[in-house]
Amino acid sequence: MILSQPQIREEVEKGAIRFDPPLEKRQWGEASIDLRLGLKFTKLRKADGITLSMAKGIGVIADSGLWTEKQLQIQDAFGQCETHKLGPDDFILAQTYERIWMPNHLIALVEGRSTYARVGLSMHQTAPWIQPGWNGQITLEIRNSGPLTIELTPLLDMPCQLTFFQLTSELAKESAYGSRATDTFQNQTDTLPKRG
Repeated sequence: MILSQPQIREEVEKGAIRFDPPLEKRQWGEASIDLRLGLKFTKLRKADGITLSMAKGIGVIADSGLWTEKQLQIQDAFGQCETHKLGPDDFILAQTYERIWMPNHLIALVEGRSTYARVGLSMHQTAPWIQPGWNGQITLEIRNSGPLTIELTPLLDMPCQLTFFQLTSELAKESAYGSRATDTFQNQTDTLPKRG
């Protein structure tokens, strides 16, 4: 069952689903929540002649030094919004501004929004599920497949949305995301695990 806006509001009001900072009025959809673009951006660098094996996990990339991270300010020294330009065929990791806490009786699906898709932006490549028990900011895998350079502005752009689904039964705490040592992204505040 997909939750409608009144059901999502009820879950938020009772503290089952939590957002930090709190949502703005413009983020509420009929049956989804639009999420704001955060301030951190990570770009993988091209490295000719280097092959990485992902069989050992994402830490391989975190330890490789093959990426650069930048954190924008909400405003620059002149009071202007800082932005990130994404050129054609560019790929970056970025985070949502909101940190999300998911209860053990719901799962959420993160999807790009149509406005962004129509200029060639996709918000995730293969990782749409926000698992029961999740706690952290969501990392977006943003690709510009279009022919234009797109300017992304943290807090103003809302490039993705969350849809919530009711599970047939609530997961036990020891089965929810974050209960295992292999749940690498629990309490995530960075797009990649910190370098070792």
